[in-house]
Amino acid sequence: MIYQFGAFAFDTDRFELTDGDGKTVPMQPRTKDLLHLLLKKGTQRLLTKEEVVEALWGGRHVSEAALLSQIKRLRKAFGDTGRAPSVIATVYGKGWRLLPEIVSSMRVPASLQDNDVLSGPANSEPDRPSKIGERPSVAVLPFRLIGSIRSPLAGMGQGLPDDIIAALSRLRLLSVIARGTSFQFNGGAISPSALRKTLGVDYVLTGAIDVTQPRIVVTTELADARSESVVWTDRFEIEPQAIHEVRSQIVGCIVQEIERQIPRNEVERMRFTAPDDLTAWQSYHVGCSLIYRSGIVNHELAQRHFRRAVKIDRHFARAHAGLAFTYWWLLLQRTLNDPGDGPELMLRSAEAAIDADPDDPSANLAMGRALSLRQKRDQGLDWFARAIELSPSFAMAHTQMAAQLSLSGPFGVALEHSDIALALSPRDPMRYSAHTARAISLFNLGDIRSAAQAARKALLAPHEDLMVMVASMAIIFVAGHTKEAAAASERIRSIFPGTTIAGILHATPGMTDNVKALLQHVLSQNGFN
Repeated sequence: MIYQFGAFAFDTDRFELTDGDGKTVPMQPRTKDLLHLLLKKGTQRLLTKEEVVEALWGGRHVSEAALLSQIKRLRKAFGDTGRAPSVIATVYGKGWRLLPEIVSSMRVPASLQDNDVLSGPANSEPDRPSKIGERPSVAVLPFRLIGSIRSPLAGMGQGLPDDIIAALSRLRLLSVIARGTSFQFNGGAISPSALRKTLGVDYVLTGAIDVTQPRIVVTTELADARSESVVWTDRFEIEPQAIHEVRSQIVGCIVQEIERQIPRNEVERMRFTAPDDLTAWQSYHVGCSLIYRSGIVNHELAQRHFRRAVKIDRHFARAHAGLAFTYWWLLLQRTLNDPGDGPELMLRSAEAAIDADPDDPSANLAMGRALSLRQKRDQGLDWFARAIELSPSFAMAHTQMAAQLSLSGPFGVALEHSDIALALSPRDPMRYSAHTARAISLFNLGDIRSAAQAARKALLAPHEDLMVMVASMAIIFVAGHTKEAAAASERIRSIFPGTTIAGILHATPGMTDNVKALLQHVLSQNGFN
């Protein structure tokens, strides 16, 4: 749906505001939610403060300043900051009204905007599905409480799912049903298929909190509402006195696992679909599943699927970010000996992701990597920090921040980020990157023994990441485990024949001169030229 009002247009599919010149107006996610509320309300219709609090904060108590801050940001986006408002009027003590006349229309996907499709009844296909497809949708229900409702932790049954809804919404991967709707249903009293009929959702997350045991037990289950099958389940045990300390960690673990499991399940559902029939979102999911597998071949295949996705929908921020990731990963595996136009293509993909959705954490991560590869360290760190700010449970952003800081410091901060990443994603196939960042940080802090232990974990993980292998091998060698280092060096040469010292050093911008000299010495001692 597109809402046109004054000189602006708001596209609910892309969730973006454009001005009269067609340029995207940057806005924070919650500010966009507020605009969407006003537009749905209609011209001159009162949107009350209570409605805003319920929709944007899930009914939780918020200060008057927080409300006014969102209105101020929205007005600033419109340039509506004068004494006589032209876009948003305040109804003192009650709420706000949108002033311009609103014209709404359905958006025709770019892939369908051609004369053959739109020329008339003979050629039109009213039931033809969009080649863009739709992002999967999920409803998070209140968690069932096992035990007394008088327990001090009884509120966690809604508090924990509320946090999960907020965190999932920041990912930009899923359409998340609003709390006010999903909390009307009891997770133990309605089936996933019934919820699908009622809400149209693809996935349902339910859970239970057992306060009758010595340790609090939180269980979660992600179900596919289309097939009534369980996609993923997990169990957390927490000491009662530590529940509030680890609450954000539990939410982060759940969100990270959902982000990994849903694309995998979507790929499983489409395994009999011909590649040319995949929608943009389906191609994106296939690309995501491939980057978790080892080897250059899988990343090259992922790259093709991401390219297809952005060809179908050039406004697909996450697909642009995925494409940038493949350029980055493949460049590092080839040690930049002959980068060709890879760095430029990576930067273009990252810029396209930001243009499509500046608030997508993956887009911000992609831009940080692109700038870091161009040895613009501080700018890269700023983008990593913004990715984390947008999605605090984004383990990959914490890993990348740790990796960058582990090379040049501050090493203690790098260690903190690597530990957060490892805590957030205990089953992530790419945990080896966080182990490596941790190993390098510990090495630079002088804890060689612990560094070698972390490096060993990175080496033992199933992967074919050249720079992870090199860094881990070097730390293990310096720690005195020369036989292990020699075996790791042989594995590197067997997977990446022709790897040179110069190529490795070139592919690792940001190292201090001392670390670079040490790495060069270790590589030479282990038979690299």
